[in-house]
Amino acid sequence: MGFGCAGLYAQVPAAPKPNADTVRYPIQDRVGDPFTYSNRNPFNLSDTSFIKRDIQYDPKTKQYYIVEKIGNSYYRTPTYLTYDEMMKLQGRQAEIEYFRKRANTLSVLNRKVVRPKMKVYDKLFDRIFGVGPGGLKVDIRPQGNVDIMAGYQGQNIKNPTLPERARKNGGFDFDMNANVNVVANIGDKLKLPINYNTLANFDFENQLKLDYKGMDDEIIKSLEAGNVSYNSKGTLIPSAQSLFGIKTQLQFGKLFFTGVLANQKSQRQSLALQGGATTQRFEKRLDDYEDNRHFYLGQYFYANYNKAMRNLPVVNSQVQILRMEVWVTNRTGATTETRDIVGLMDLGEGAPYNPNVQGAGPQALPSNGSNNLYTTLTSSANNRNPTLINTFLFSRGLKPVEDYDKTFARKLTPNEFVFNPQVGFVSLNQQLQPDEVLGVAYQYSFNGKIFQVGEFSQDVTLDSSRQGVQKVLFLKLLKATSQRPALPIWDWMMKNVYSLDLPGIQKQDFKLNVLYEEPSSGLKRFLPEASPSVEGRSLLKILNLD
Repeated sequence: MGFGCAGLYAQVPAAPKPNADTVRYPIQDRVGDPFTYSNRNPFNLSDTSFIKRDIQYDPKTKQYYIVEKIGNSYYRTPTYLTYDEMMKLQGRQAEIEYFRKRANTLSVLNRKVVRPKMKVYDKLFDRIFGVGPGGLKVDIRPQGNVDIMAGYQGQNIKNPTLPERARKNGGFDFDMNANVNVVANIGDKLKLPINYNTLANFDFENQLKLDYKGMDDEIIKSLEAGNVSYNSKGTLIPSAQSLFGIKTQLQFGKLFFTGVLANQKSQRQSLALQGGATTQRFEKRLDDYEDNRHFYLGQYFYANYNKAMRNLPVVNSQVQILRMEVWVTNRTGATTETRDIVGLMDLGEGAPYNPNVQGAGPQALPSNGSNNLYTTLTSSANNRNPTLINTFLFSRGLKPVEDYDKTFARKLTPNEFVFNPQVGFVSLNQQLQPDEVLGVAYQYSFNGKIFQVGEFSQDVTLDSSRQGVQKVLFLKLLKATSQRPALPIWDWMMKNVYSLDLPGIQKQDFKLNVLYEEPSSGLKRFLPEASPSVEGRSLLKILNLD
């Protein structure tokens, strides 16, 4: 029992002494001089202004005495420091003060310029942009799409005669197309009509403009930036269109001022009338042909074009194209006469054409049976599946864009293209975009025999097992999503067709003169010094222009 009482008594804390400090963190007075005292308790009280500190130097002992008094009474016991100790303290204090001033100076030099804050007054934006019945309204409506194509194309040639580094090659393939249409209205004064397409055929189709219209009582009547036009009321300064810059209209009382600072992107042409007919001069550069509109139907027609057109107007060709279907990438959103197609460059091609060998040319007529490509494609029903055909072609070593191209296309109507049944080329009414695909299927006769290249839409109907699913059509590829000059398909785009850029020209009563400009002798229709074979013939016949 006594043991238990002893244990219980040991746990009770002892009562504090009457004179003990009850502060949780005791405060202690400084002992020693104020310079070398090591106690840095932040809770210790600092000396008040009543305590006067005096440092006296004794030359006999070479010591510094530190005396602290309140009035005439000593507050603390005087302390002393030797001469060396005092010099070290003074040097350390001077060093700390130097680096403090240096840091403050650097911070001041590196400090950013303090600009006054912008003050937004009441109705400031209403005054600038104007307000409607419901107050300031910001309406921005963007539309369009951004297409990004990224990939890697490479090849590995297992040829032991080549060096190791030459067997593998490839590169990064990246392409981006943007079609953005933005209609933005900020208040009643500011409008931002923006229309931008990276695949536009002409620069004037891309419109980037800022249109600001002022009120009747404002100095700034109009402010335009971007695509602007200048209309002159007089004939001294003609009007200008297709400008890119800044245009402003100001009003100072009864004085109206219109200023334009822009770059002109258009050209001016003049039309002369002489003898009841119009005459206009054209200058065409060699590379100013109509690209992506006229195409040969294959290597056979490309190699025999000059032979067929040698004796115009008689066409030397035994080929007669009977019918044709033309498919292009569906960019119009059409829902009828559309389906997945696969265009193949080597479809219907026989032996490759070698231009380096004199007299060489493809002797075999183009047909689906010219090589085993069409037979291989139609050997399996899975190749008609749009989701499996890419894997099959890639496993056979065919490369996208180079050997084939797959796309969702629409069939052109007969009013959208024309073709020459004897020479073998097709001409489209609308120019194709650089990333659009062109595929054709045609049937022709040669000496009474019928040949076919590609597949017509009625040849491959809907899949009966899956209602509404269309099978893939295999066509002759004439244009891929990317032009590669190293491939034969580059030669199939005709580069000998030029446009006069004049609509409404009729074939009847149309005359074309080709003139030779002899130095200091004017223009002539005949060569000044020519051989007997061309003597007396016009340049139009000598050059065999059609």
